[in-house]
Amino acid sequence: MQFSVGDKVVHPYHGPGQIIGVEQKELVDKAQRYYVIQIPIQELTVYVPGAKLDTVGVRPAMSRANLSTVLDILHGQPRRLPLDHKERQEEVWERLRPGRVLEVARVVRDLYWHKNREHLTKKDSDYYDQARQRLAAELALVSDMEFSDAEQLINDHLARGWAAKES
Repeated sequence: MQFSVGDKVVHPYHGPGQIIGVEQKELVDKAQRYYVIQIPIQELTVYVPGAKLDTVGVRPAMSRANLSTVLDILHGQPRRLPLDHKERQEEVWERLRPGRVLEVARVVRDLYWHKNREHLTKKDSDYYDQARQRLAAELALVSDMEFSDAEQLINDHLARGWAAKES
């Protein structure tokens, strides 16, 4: 996949960011092109070899058109997570690892509901916080809103889904 300076992308391990440059680096045997990605939520700059973008899993950030789908997922009906913590954590990690935004939204919703029905272990809470942070960062990036506003938007939609269940 090819990207240009200014493109909004998501690195599967570091989260959403923007391509701020493309640099040629001289290596031992040849020159290689690197994409420079600024990851604001982590205050991090990542260099990804152009030839490894697909292998690493860098993807375009979601489109603004997907925003309503993400919000619908957040206040929608959850998928019940396993009660066994090891099984639940393995499932959640397998869903989070690829970094696909719709699946991250589903994990946030499902862990939120699990937290309200049962409880979250420390590792569950870590996954929940990581997923919420990544989701908020991507929402903020594509909507040109502040991170805190994106977090509030997520909270509002999660609460809306929970309130609908209660009524």
